[in-house]
Amino acid sequence: MTSEFATIEPKLKEILYRCLEDIRATKAALYLSNSETTYAMVTQYGFRDLDRKQIEARDDLIDRLIVKRTPFYVNSLTEEPRFSQTLFSSGTTRMLLAPIHSRGRLIGFLDLRDKAAQQPFNTTDISDVQTIIDQFLDFFAERGLYGLKTSSNDVSRVSLAPVAQPNTALNSIDDARRAVARGILRARPIASVLTEAQLDAGAAILPAVLSLPGADVAALSSFGQNTGGRRIVARAELSVDASEKLEEKLVAWLRKRGEPETVTSSSTSFPLGKAPAAIDANRLGAILSASVKLGNLRGVVLTAGFDGQPTVHTRGLLAGMLKQCTEILGYALEHEASRASRSRIAEKLLEPDFQRFPLLAAHCKRVSELAERLAIFAGLTAENAEHARLAGLVHDVGMRVLDYHHLYRKATVTAEDLKILREHAVVGAALVADSALGPEIANFVLCHHERPDGGGYPNGLSGDSIPVVSRVIHVCEAFDAMTAADSYQTAVPVPAALSRIRRVAGAQLDEDLANKFIEMQTTQPRLP
Repeated sequence: MTSEFATIEPKLKEILYRCLEDIRATKAALYLSNSETTYAMVTQYGFRDLDRKQIEARDDLIDRLIVKRTPFYVNSLTEEPRFSQTLFSSGTTRMLLAPIHSRGRLIGFLDLRDKAAQQPFNTTDISDVQTIIDQFLDFFAERGLYGLKTSSNDVSRVSLAPVAQPNTALNSIDDARRAVARGILRARPIASVLTEAQLDAGAAILPAVLSLPGADVAALSSFGQNTGGRRIVARAELSVDASEKLEEKLVAWLRKRGEPETVTSSSTSFPLGKAPAAIDANRLGAILSASVKLGNLRGVVLTAGFDGQPTVHTRGLLAGMLKQCTEILGYALEHEASRASRSRIAEKLLEPDFQRFPLLAAHCKRVSELAERLAIFAGLTAENAEHARLAGLVHDVGMRVLDYHHLYRKATVTAEDLKILREHAVVGAALVADSALGPEIANFVLCHHERPDGGGYPNGLSGDSIPVVSRVIHVCEAFDAMTAADSYQTAVPVPAALSRIRRVAGAQLDEDLANKFIEMQTTQPRLP
């Protein structure tokens, strides 16, 4: 621990004790980045074995936090095999990890182990730990650590760390400053109720469950207050008493966990063929249920009914199928969210708001098209190409609340006007983060005026610290601003614009991407 952290360790530990008070974790540690490659434990309680005082950035735990960017928990040695050794070596079976982000990078994390009374971690703990993370971020802001500042007049260091409750009324520069600087832009939680299509996707695992030794019936249920559904597969028709027994077991299981109990629709199929004799209640010797743990999703339960007590091996296979079901539902939810994002962007950010600003809308669409083309031409991943298209489409959406109508066509732009216009990256990022696109696309919007030489805004990032998608958009926006007939500046011919791009490559614009853009415009000047 550095001397700097030693002086604030008592305050850090005071905040850390909230993990005991609010979450009832019997062990907790705070790790903070002390280099590009390691994270050091700066305070803790409850741990006796402190061999992991320092964790390498390449550790599986760090990789999981960086890739997913959200808190997660593990409640058994078999739930996440790559973390089994970590749990086993520390003598624990339950763990909750929560990332701490600043300026888009992982600056630290909380490591919580075991709950009082041997209770498992749950989704409520995810919400509680995020509140504790916010307290750490507030304290870091007070001390000016990790690029965080509390002054609403200073947005020179802002970040888009994912947090829990999006602001739905961002309509001014000050709102955006507070939202970004104080970290209230949160990734949207996964929907709490499954659609019929998503339930069908998850139910694809049920025939495999039915193939387990002794399994007679399997079900995937999504419970809700006013909605929900159930998919059942069975080896034969269920008698009335068998159906009632299955329902009673499920309801009792749900009530014990405080979950909703209502199911409005149900269907039964027989994927392995239907035996002539019905399954009665006496035949169901054991009914096992487990919840699907996925983000904010609640009341989704996988159930299997057996003709006797399943073996340990069979239970292990069932646990593996629960994991597969969770992964399938995760993909289904992401796919649905992706489709919804595009619709919501079109409705919220382009129509009807941009009907008042047709020139701005046209500019955004041209930049979006160019950015996608450049990303593909430069050999970036398909994911980055899609991100470039989406971020390009909304990169200037912050202009809509900055008196754009008057500023865009002013013959002379004052220093004060420029100051206001420069805020559009922060305002736009706040608006995008509040949409279905979330913080990842918002971060690209936030950084699209950063420069390789560090002279850009709002964070003064440089080089590779600027997201590649943002660098793509910057090149494309610069070209469109120079060449478009409806631009705020006098248009120049394409060769002159490409010459200017070549001159500023490496300083104002990413050198490799600028050269790729020039090559693209020279060899493929327009879409077929």
